[in-house]
Amino acid sequence: MRLYALGLSVLLAAALHAQPYALGQGYHVGEGLNVGGYFSSEFEMKGSQETFTLDDVAFMAYGDINPMFSYLAEFESVGFYHKNLSTGDESGDRKFHIERLYGDLWLADAYNIRFGKQITPVGYWNKEPINVLRDSTSSPLYSKLLFPKFLTGIDIHGYVPGIEAAQYHLFGQSNRDFDPGYINIPNTHFFGLAFEKEISNDWSGGGSVGEYITAVGDQRTRFVQANLKYDDSTWQVMGEALIAKSNYTHDSDDYTLSGYAQGMYRYTSQHAFIGRAEHFKDHYTRYEDNIAVVGYSYRPLYPVSLKGEYQWHSQNDEDRALFSFSVLF
Repeated sequence: MRLYALGLSVLLAAALHAQPYALGQGYHVGEGLNVGGYFSSEFEMKGSQETFTLDDVAFMAYGDINPMFSYLAEFESVGFYHKNLSTGDESGDRKFHIERLYGDLWLADAYNIRFGKQITPVGYWNKEPINVLRDSTSSPLYSKLLFPKFLTGIDIHGYVPGIEAAQYHLFGQSNRDFDPGYINIPNTHFFGLAFEKEISNDWSGGGSVGEYITAVGDQRTRFVQANLKYDDSTWQVMGEALIAKSNYTHDSDDYTLSGYAQGMYRYTSQHAFIGRAEHFKDHYTRYEDNIAVVGYSYRPLYPVSLKGEYQWHSQNDEDRALFSFSVLF
């Protein structure tokens, strides 16, 4: 609750002293300080159950201290309020966690440093953690189960000398997360290298390799990932795939395979239709699912998103309809 009170204090100060406000751009409090936030809500229909969740409530502070240093702090509560509309049961977790807390040193085109808790720079989907900015309500299993979504460490990144429009990320962590209770895969060892290149005005592609060791069970996993995207402002088609080999202290090595391909047609600047196919197979747990998703996205304004989708799963009793409303402020 301390973080919650701190966030309210910062937002109140922003409201009193900020320059004219524009939705989605936050409040400019003063030199080197901007504050903002976002929320998202979700309605789910699954079988005979209907639920409503105020899923993400977050506030952020960010700014440029000087031309060489900038920062971002983001605190988020997930599952802030949940109600089962079929039974009337209510629950919620109003604790705010450190989602991101990092500084950037801007040194040169080829060499910059980000330190602190940050998004793992792998692929496309994982780099966009805010619901309102994504094109579908749900995220592929690929982006949630196969590598740590965040790292608390260092990312050295920049443009690759001698290769036009090519960027790299060399990242590492050898400590616990800032907030171990708020990460999909708690770990104390996570290192990787990612590469991305613009192939043409419409095409880009890349890949990454990495290794992590879980904080519980000492599971060592090595992965190889690839991604490709086409975007001509009307059509967007993208895909990501990953194969991981895990070593379990009490058993032999085993593999996990996952990937997705997604297409989006922008009917207008406000309306878009989305389709996605996913595959996930964990040989160790013998869990496998094939998922098909069709959806629709409406943005009356860019920082405001209304989305709906239906999912078909090869797993029994997993089919569902999802609707979300989210705002960046």
